[in-house]
Amino acid sequence: MTTAPAYRRRVLLLLALLTVVMPSSLAFGHHGFHGRYDLSKPVWVEGVVLRSYFGNPHSVLTVQVPADLEMPEAPPTLGPAASFLSTAALHVPTDLPGQTVQLELPPTPQYSTLGGRVSAGDRIAAVAIRNCEPPHQLNVQWLHLADGSVESRRATMSYMVRKC
Repeated sequence: MTTAPAYRRRVLLLLALLTVVMPSSLAFGHHGFHGRYDLSKPVWVEGVVLRSYFGNPHSVLTVQVPADLEMPEAPPTLGPAASFLSTAALHVPTDLPGQTVQLELPPTPQYSTLGGRVSAGDRIAAVAIRNCEPPHQLNVQWLHLADGSVESRRATMSYMVRKC
């Protein structure tokens, strides 16, 4: 028969373990990054915002990319993102022009508070990194808004890799 103090210690140990394990499980479930995002080939995207969603778990811009999309003559000034992205590697993938794409915005206040500044019909430009695994989501690292302002990611994240 287990004594009351021993039983109490076991219950407290179990509660302590759950306190540590549960938040990390929930965080994994929230982010669910089942892939790696390739920093070596940043993607240039321009187009018209068809829809925007600002909320959890990630804000998303649905953008119609023009069929004649090309790289800009002068590469963008990436601001803080230049510390981990190369404008020399910036490209337009052949499967992008003419498509409707979803651009995932980082789940940070810097991007999640843009809801009042991005609307359907706005023309935007973005530098994104692509998930190495299907469906190859595009994760925005730099965003040029219709009002001329720019948001630039400040640091890399653990799911970002130098090459797929």
